[in-house]
Amino acid sequence: MMYSEHAHHVDPHSLPFVPIPGSTSSDAVVKLTLLNCGELIARFVQFRQRDTLEEMKTEEVIVIFAWVIEKIVDGKTERWMWDLGLVSDKDRLGPSLAHEMDSRFVFNVPPSAQLPELFTHLSPPPATLDTLTGVILSHAHVDHYGALDEFPASLPLIVGPGTKAWVESSSEEDRSIPLGFWNHPNSVYETGEDGARGKGKEWQPVGSFEGWNYFGDGSLWLMRAPGHCPGHQVALCRVSTSPDTYVLLSGDTCHSRYIYMPFPTPVARSDVACWVHPSHGAAGSSRGSTTMHVHLEEAYKSIAKLTRMEMEDNVICIVAHETEVARELDLRVGDMRQGWEKWKEHGWKRGKENGVHPRPTFDT
Repeated sequence: MMYSEHAHHVDPHSLPFVPIPGSTSSDAVVKLTLLNCGELIARFVQFRQRDTLEEMKTEEVIVIFAWVIEKIVDGKTERWMWDLGLVSDKDRLGPSLAHEMDSRFVFNVPPSAQLPELFTHLSPPPATLDTLTGVILSHAHVDHYGALDEFPASLPLIVGPGTKAWVESSSEEDRSIPLGFWNHPNSVYETGEDGARGKGKEWQPVGSFEGWNYFGDGSLWLMRAPGHCPGHQVALCRVSTSPDTYVLLSGDTCHSRYIYMPFPTPVARSDVACWVHPSHGAAGSSRGSTTMHVHLEEAYKSIAKLTRMEMEDNVICIVAHETEVARELDLRVGDMRQGWEKWKEHGWKRGKENGVHPRPTFDT
C-alpha cells in the first residue's frame, strides 16, 4: 500500500473496449438488492486526496454496501450474496486486526444492519439462510467478508483468482481475514476454477475488463480488477433487456465517486489519497506514503476501466463505499433498495453525470 510517484490516472479513452454482448433472451437477467450494512468513520482522510495537510486530518464517513443477486436457473431461484459488509464488534477480528482497524476507523454497524441479520428482512420473504445459494466476495477485506463465520459453512464461497494464495501465505498477524473466518466455509473456490465455473467456459474480454460469464447468458460477469489487493474482482450484472441495462458492482476499485466519475471531464478526477499510517506518525504531518491499494499503478488502470464502463449509457457503476448513492436514494443504515432494473428510467445515474444529488424516484 505504498505510494509511487509514477502512479497516476490513466486515460480511459486509451483502453481497448469490447462491446458487451447483447441479450438473447428476456430471462438473461439478474435481480439486485442493495443493502446498506453500516458506515466506517475514518479518523483521517484515507480515500480521496485533499489539497492541504490540514484537510487530510479531517474525518471521512463512508457507507458499506453489500448486494443480493437473484437469478432464476432451471425454474428455481438462486440467491447469492455479493460481499457481506462488516462485523458490529471489531474485537471479533482478533487483537492484531482489531487494533489496526481501531487506529484508523470507528465502526457504525448496528447489529440489526450486520449480515446475516439484515438479509432476513429481504422482500419478498422467506429470506432465511437456507434460501442462500452461496457467497461471492469482491475481495478478502474486513469490510467485505463481514461475519462470514455466521453463515452456513455449507455455502460455497467464491473469491477472485489469487485470493487463496494471498490469504493462506500470510502470517496470522498479517492476515486480512482471521483464520476462523477463512476456515469456516467447507469450500472456497476462485472464479473460473472447478467449483466456481458456473456455466462459463473461459475468460474473455467484455467492455474494458476481462470477465467470466458465470451463468452463461451474460447476466453476470465476474471480472478481474487488480490493484486494490490480490484477487480483487467486480461484477457486471444485466438487470433488464429491451434495452439491455447493467449495474457494475465495483467493489473497492476505488473508494470515492470522485476518483472514477468522468464528470466534468476524466482529467478532473480526484487522486487516490496518500496518507500517513498511524504507525508512521500523526495524520496530516506530511503527505504520507500509504494508500488503500497494494499496487497503485494497477489500481489506476482498473479505475480507468471503471470510468470507461461508466461512460456507457446503459451501465451504472456503484463502488462499495459510494456514500453519495446512499444519500441520493435515501438509503439509511439497515435499509435496502430494489428496483435496479429501472435505474435508467428512474434517473439514478443522472445526478452522477451532473455532479448533483437528485431527488430519488421509486415505484409506488
